[in-house]
Amino acid sequence: MNADEGSAARQADEFGWVGRIAEGDGQAETEFVRRYERGVRALVRRYCRPGDPAVEDLTQDVLAGVLERLRAGAIREPAALPAYIQATILRATSAEYRGRRNEVAISAANELRDGADPADGAVASQRHGLLRALMQTLPVARDREVLARFYLDEQDRDDVCRDLGIDAAHFRRVLFRARERFRELLLAAGLHEI
Repeated sequence: MNADEGSAARQADEFGWVGRIAEGDGQAETEFVRRYERGVRALVRRYCRPGDPAVEDLTQDVLAGVLERLRAGAIREPAALPAYIQATILRATSAEYRGRRNEVAISAANELRDGADPADGAVASQRHGLLRALMQTLPVARDREVLARFYLDEQDRDDVCRDLGIDAAHFRRVLFRARERFRELLLAAGLHEI
């Protein structure tokens, strides 16, 4: 056996599972995932923003997509597999961020279409953050929970009562006392106009 034949034999052994995947071999699919999952995750992480929780989902999507192509026999040259995987990662991550940009743009366009002033939205967002931060300084945890869930998160009164163990008939008094304590905090912070 000459050097070229030996190289071809090693390559056939190394990528033999590619053909077996096309034949429906589940063990070959497991071998593919075992062999490539770590590298795919590393490349996805490289193309994503730091700490993005979508890394795991994108990794699984890429592996599933490549497996689907392998099952269909669409990838015939095993040596081309790494480049195909890298191109798939690039397409998947680009599509993810393009989709996010589109969602933000659509949301902003809807707000503008509805006559909302972008500056008002920014002010409201800052006000919401300030109120939430100030609310966290309330000494009574139940006050923080009731106010945040009912006013900021706009949860249903019955859900808040059930989750916090408050009798529905008693809810108004709990809410009133929490609002009064929060109002005192606002006044102390000089935010009576908020």
